[in-house]
This record gives sequence, structure tokens and C-alpha cells, in this order.
Amino acid sequence: MFALLVVLLQDPAAADPDSLLAIRRLPDARRAAERLIAQHPEDPHAHLALGRVWQAWPAVGRYHALAEFRAAERLAPDDPAPLWGQVEVGYRLGSDEGEAIAREALVRLLELRPGDRDVWGRFLELYHDDAIWRRADRALALHPDDPAAVERCALIAVALGEPERADSLAARVLRGRGPDVVAWLLRAEASFQLGRDTTGYAWYDSALAHADVDSTGALWDNVRLIATPDEGARFAATGPGDARRFFLWFWGKRDPNLVTPWNERIAEHFQRLAYVRRHFHLLHPLSLYHRSATARALTAAGIRSLQRQFIAVEPQLVPLASERLALAAGVGPEPHDAADAPGERSIYGLTGLDARGLVWLRHGAPDARLAKARDPLRSLDLPGVSALDAEAWRYETVDDAADGPASVAFTRATASAGLQLGGDYIFTPTTARQVADTRRLLETDRTTLAASLRPRMWAAFFRGRTPGRTAVYYRSAPDTAGVALWDERGVAAALAGGPGLLRLSVPPGRYAFGLDVDSAGMRGRIRGAVTVPHFVRARAPMLSSLILGATDSAGDREAVLAASPADLVYRAGAALAAYAELYGLAADERGASRYVARYSFAPVRSFFARVLGTRHPVVFEFTREAPAADVTLERLVVDPGRLPPGRYRVTLGVTDVVRNVKSESVTVEITVR
Repeated sequence: MFALLVVLLQDPAAADPDSLLAIRRLPDARRAAERLIAQHPEDPHAHLALGRVWQAWPAVGRYHALAEFRAAERLAPDDPAPLWGQVEVGYRLGSDEGEAIAREALVRLLELRPGDRDVWGRFLELYHDDAIWRRADRALALHPDDPAAVERCALIAVALGEPERADSLAARVLRGRGPDVVAWLLRAEASFQLGRDTTGYAWYDSALAHADVDSTGALWDNVRLIATPDEGARFAATGPGDARRFFLWFWGKRDPNLVTPWNERIAEHFQRLAYVRRHFHLLHPLSLYHRSATARALTAAGIRSLQRQFIAVEPQLVPLASERLALAAGVGPEPHDAADAPGERSIYGLTGLDARGLVWLRHGAPDARLAKARDPLRSLDLPGVSALDAEAWRYETVDDAADGPASVAFTRATASAGLQLGGDYIFTPTTARQVADTRRLLETDRTTLAASLRPRMWAAFFRGRTPGRTAVYYRSAPDTAGVALWDERGVAAALAGGPGLLRLSVPPGRYAFGLDVDSAGMRGRIRGAVTVPHFVRARAPMLSSLILGATDSAGDREAVLAASPADLVYRAGAALAAYAELYGLAADERGASRYVARYSFAPVRSFFARVLGTRHPVVFEFTREAPAADVTLERLVVDPGRLPPGRYRVTLGVTDVVRNVKSESVTVEITVR
């Protein structure tokens, strides 16, 4: 290094311009490069060196750099370096002009290097319309034997809405390259676009089967924009061999119809992806707004000033709320461009979608969409603003939490200057409620698969035949149903489906619960939580669920379960059979268990009936004795006519006479008519 400095001090003009540029001696580097060009005007490397110097020149020099890079390209048309120089000039210039410069160079690079991932990644960052896609398609088509080029042509065909061609091209990739997750995803997307959902699921399953060996990250890239922050962290912590399990968990809890063998949410996701890429892509991805946090701060100030002219902005609205809440939601990948400082790229620039696209991808079409509005929940409008520059959406439901409707506001503001609007749509919440709603919309997703039926169902729990497990039964009306229990990790612990009684076996604990029903194409959906009891030895006897069958026979567990109506409605004048299991009854000195069983059928009375004291409970009480056993069966048949028509809360209480302790079953509510 010392020797180099000595040479530079002796004769700067004779030094290598690249070395001078490396130590930021720009005037000397410029003179050295110009000297080289004067000596060798046809040397592309001399023009390339001068272009790099001009590129680094403060404030000015971009157009000089562009001229030198184009001269170098003319002299060395097969060298990618001058084209990369033009790409950098375009990015430095920004705006539509810079984007056009960068895009021209990138299309040429696709002709030279169709398999270069950096070239393709940069190209995807820029704006595309059909004409631009077709130019790239023609450039890649020059390499029909390159699997990477064919794969990218398939992606372009998907973007152009040509699914048949996309599927054919992806099939060529698989024939030439063998197992390939990206190609399978492309075939899945093409199939879903064609309405061939069954085929689409098959191709997506092929991709999932190879998730553990996928080095492209394509499966995660496909879903990251609908993932929650916790899911993003969980995927980041996924170890080798666990990726497939992660994606099965990710989609399993989003399955909107447990009756069918496929997951309709996957098809819905691919269809939304196709829609938002076409309708909500960024129009100005190289605008200063998307590349500078300072520019976004100035835009936010201008938007707040505009809002104050027409509506009262709540004081709780934090500065830069829209940007901060989007980033906090964990939407979007890390920047691919190493030159970008952390936090400089906007969330929209990272994803390639405007704010509307981010919401649509998660929640689908809004229930209400108003132009020139700020808040459809409060009728806050912006008079004098173009219908093309502002809109508000309303969602009646967001997730299973049932937190009520959500409102979100958008404004074209990435090109804002003062009160002038334009550019891409961004989030512009005007109230604290909208800030919370926008965060909620960005941290959740929903299916729009209709579920208009209201299922009726009951669940029953018994000690399992396998130690450490509990037998769980579900019955629903309509009776064609699917049920799933997800453990605290979100993994499906048990699944069952079909008509009639559904049987599962799981370890005791807390589970998320899902039940879907189907009746002639009409669907119903329930989501919630359930605690599966642990029937262990205790100081008091434990009771299973109480089952009431519409039968006159005191049968075994399965027989009474099968005779229990899903809606718990029983015919007046008919017999009714009760069944329960007792665990842990104590034994006396003779080895016998003695207990008192008390059944209470308490009428569900109106307020006036309670005041007047009419309709008293119907009670059956028995003292039982049986040989001591780990499981004791408690059965009763209620004769016809003993229960008048009405609604009843039924409870079974058991007193262990040997230990003088009492246990009581969970109340069951039935109707007799």
C-alpha cells in the first residue's frame, strides 16, 4: 500500500484510475481515465473506468457516466460490466427516467446472462406492464436449452395470464432439471389460474414434499406476505428437515373446510397473488419515497397537513404511523440490494405491492370500497381530492376474534410535494382506530370461502383405551363434518371427517378446535378452543361426559353415542338413555364400590316462571353398589312420558360413599318436544 501511495504522489496521471477511485481521489482518477481514453479510444475498459469515476462524482456526473458505459457496451457488446454500470446509473437517477435506463440494460443482461439471479432479481424490482414482460420473454427465449431461462419464461407467462403456456414451460424445466420446487409452484399456480384446482393441489403437494431440500426459498417467498410476525420468526428458526412440517402447520390452521381432503385456502392464496400482482403492483418502485426514510417523513408531514384541512386528525395518531405499523407487522423480506441501508427501503418497495395489494392478499376484496373517503366507518371524506388519489376500505370481519369491522385508508402519496398527491398508494390512517385496524389487517388473514350454515354440535370426552390419551367424540348437524384439534405448537394433533359420529384420540391438554360441516354444498364453520380433560386417579371420583341417547336400551358407550342426536332434541313420549363412566371410585373392605348417582333435569325457565316457581326439576337418584373397578359404567333409561316437553339442563352428580366425596358432570342442555 505504501508503494502505491508513492507512485500516486509521483505521477497521478500515470496511475490506474481504478486504484485512484478506490482511495476516493476523484479528480486524479478522472484525469487518469481521460488520459487512457485519449491513448486508447477503442478500449472499452478505459470508458468503463471513466464511467465509474463519473458515477462516483458528487452531485453531477450520472449522465456522463451513462455515456461512457454505453460507449463501453458498444465496444464490448458481450461484456456485462458496462450494462451493470447503466443499471447503477438508473438506480441512482431514480424516478421513471432512471427506471427506464435500468430496465433497458437489464433486458440486455437477460440476453447475455439468462441464469444470473442478481439480474433477474433487479428486473423483478422494476415496473412491468405486458409490453415489458414480453420484451424480457423475447430476451430469455434466445436460450431455449437453459432451464433457468425457460423457468423465467414460465413465470412471465403466469404474469401475462397465459397459464397453459406457463404449465408447458414448467413441465419442460422438470423434464430437463428433475425435481424442482420453483417449477412445481409454477405448475400449481398455472393450474389454479385455469380452474383445475385438483391438479393445482397435486403440484403444490409435490413442492411441499421437497420443502426440506429446497435451497431457493421459493415456498417461503410464496407465503411470507400473509404470514404473521410469529410465523416469520418460527420459519427463521426452522432447522434442517423441519421446513415441510412448518408449511403443513402453516396451511393446516388456515384450512377453511375440514370436510374436504384439500385445503381451499391454498387455491385462494394463488388466485389472490395473481390478482394483486396485476392490479396492485408498484407504479414507481424507484421513486425517492421507496428508497429514503427521510423522503417518507416529509411525505407523512404533507399528508397530515392535507388531512387537517378537511378532518380532525386524532392527537393519538403517531408520526409516520403507517410506515411504522407496517414494518412492525413484519411484512416483507429483507432488502436484496446490499447498497440499501437498513430501514431505507419502504415496505412497499420490498414487496413490490402498494398498500392495497398488501391488504387484498391477506383478506381478499373489501366488503365496502369508497373513493375519495378517509374512513367508511365515520363518513370522513376529502372534498376536492380526485377519486383516483384516495380511497377507504371496510371489512366486516377480519378474523375469528370477532373484533368488529375494520377500516383502512389509502392515498396516492409517494410523489407528494406539499399538498400535491400522486404516485403509489400508501397507508394513511387518520384515527387511532384506523391505526389499530390497519395493524390488525396486516397481522391476520382470512378466507372468503362462504360458511353460511350455523352448525349444531356436541363433544364428549372419555378415558382413552391407550394410557395417557383421551377419547374425544364430536357429532354435528349437518352430520357430514370434519374436525381438527391443533396443539399449542399449532400442529394438528388429530383429524377426523365424514358422516355421523367423529372419533379422535389425543393426549389431554389445551387445543385449538375447528369443525366444518357440509350440506349439499352449503358450509358451516366453527373455530375456537377446547380443553381435553385428563382422567387420572384423584381424591374424588372423576366423571366422563354425560351422554343422552334417543333409545330405550342402556347400551355400551358406542351404542349410546351413536343414538345421541346432534342437536340434542328428543321426542316427547319416547325413552331416553343416559350413559357415563366413573373413574377412581374407592373400594371398601369387601372390595366393593358404593356411590349415589343423582340425575337432575332442571327446566330452562323464563323469568316469570322462575318468579312464580313453576316447573321444578325432575330428579332421579339411586344408590349403586358394584365390584370395585378402574372404570364403572353408570347407566339409566328414563321411561317414556317422564319428561314433559321443554328445555332442560341435565347434570349427573356422583357421591363416593366410601370416601364421602362428590363429583359432578358438565351440564348438558337438551330439548324435549
